[in-house]
Amino acid sequence: MRKMLLPFAGALLLAACSQQGTDAGLRMDNWIQKQSLDPQRYMVLLKNNRMTGEALSGLQAAGGQVVRTLPQVGIAVVVSSSPTFAANAAKVADIQAVAASFAEALPQAVAEDVAVPEGPTAADNLYNSGLLWGIQRIHAPEAWARGVTGSKNTVVAVIDTGIATNHPDLAPNIVFTACYSSLPTCNPYPSLSDHGTHVAGTVAAAFGGGRVVGVGPNLGLAGYNTFESIPGCGVCSYTDSRWAAMIDAADRGFEVINMSLGSRGQFGGGRGTNDLATFVAADNRVADYVIRRGTTIVASAGNSALDLNGTWINLPGGLTGIMNIGATGIRPNPRYQPGVSTDVKSFFSNYGASLALAAPGGDCGLPNDCNPATRPANYAEHLVLSTIVAPNPTCAATQSCPIGYGWKAGTSMAAPHVAGVAGLVKDVNPGLSPQQVSALIRRTAEPLGDNQRFGAGMVDANAATR
Repeated sequence: MRKMLLPFAGALLLAACSQQGTDAGLRMDNWIQKQSLDPQRYMVLLKNNRMTGEALSGLQAAGGQVVRTLPQVGIAVVVSSSPTFAANAAKVADIQAVAASFAEALPQAVAEDVAVPEGPTAADNLYNSGLLWGIQRIHAPEAWARGVTGSKNTVVAVIDTGIATNHPDLAPNIVFTACYSSLPTCNPYPSLSDHGTHVAGTVAAAFGGGRVVGVGPNLGLAGYNTFESIPGCGVCSYTDSRWAAMIDAADRGFEVINMSLGSRGQFGGGRGTNDLATFVAADNRVADYVIRRGTTIVASAGNSALDLNGTWINLPGGLTGIMNIGATGIRPNPRYQPGVSTDVKSFFSNYGASLALAAPGGDCGLPNDCNPATRPANYAEHLVLSTIVAPNPTCAATQSCPIGYGWKAGTSMAAPHVAGVAGLVKDVNPGLSPQQVSALIRRTAEPLGDNQRFGAGMVDANAATR
């Protein structure tokens, strides 16, 4: 693998679970190493999106064990220790493609300044003090003033590391939790990372619950935990676990999915290209199904400072029909002041024609990095403040881990600003299709002058819900 370049938090990155070495055709993010798993995990695409008994029997005869099926989209997940499984399975009738499976990993943080977890207070004093500059920048308070705060009739599903159900800012709005992994038992509560809890707070932290407020303070929240400890990868999610969560959310009728996760792959010649092409085809199948079911999908654009116009592809945000969200910082001060504050592309944010919109994702108040030697003393306030939890398997078992509030930066923090707006739009206009929701949010965005860096512009909660 190449040298690590940008160890940022926010987007989740793609790891290839493969026994092959690095190749020119499939080049993944700098943090990620390919994994050698025994048995190896494979994704299998069936022809015509159909799950047939003959195909499943053929996979078993080829030396595989089917561990998950997604019949809605014709995808099976198989494990096998046979070195000839992929070749043999590809010959089975009704099989379209077989490829090594993938896992998505949580990266290190761009910058993070997490407060000591503390109990809640009665007032939303962190919001009142102006520290939630992102919520103010997208004009959510103006929407609230018109009575647009969302309702439990509209649910935003956060597919991530789980949501802390004991957090007073989130508990009033959590309507559903679930967990998908490769393990026999799976806990929806976060035990490995607070990433999903932070994201959920930006979407829908409740009025008066604790100390912060989300974009849609009365929206419903569904928390999906798809992460587990995977050998050679760390805290990761098998992509098929994410797909299962997406399908479940759509089948339950949840209006919006937020995926503050992503990967980058590069198309090119050479060994491994077919794995990437198969993965993209499978991801497209799932996204198409979810959108057809009426669920709007929002995803982060990634934190690699990449131009996505070339051979690089960002997944899942780069798929057709998904709103791909880039991140912005605020200048000169980490408080939103109309007529004074200006927006900058966060230095780590990916960019290009696939960007749908921009939203506050934070940075350290610097144009190029978060160097501790040069960042301002109040750098943390340039990040995004939201809900956090101190994950631990012991307290997770009783859903009682210590909670608090903290700052993070990344496109992971930008996406939930848009997902919250999408939830408000659906709550006001429940008959809109995902395509109409996306078009409305883009049309009402505040132009920032550079579509390659900001997409249609800054998402605007007030304009989108009028």
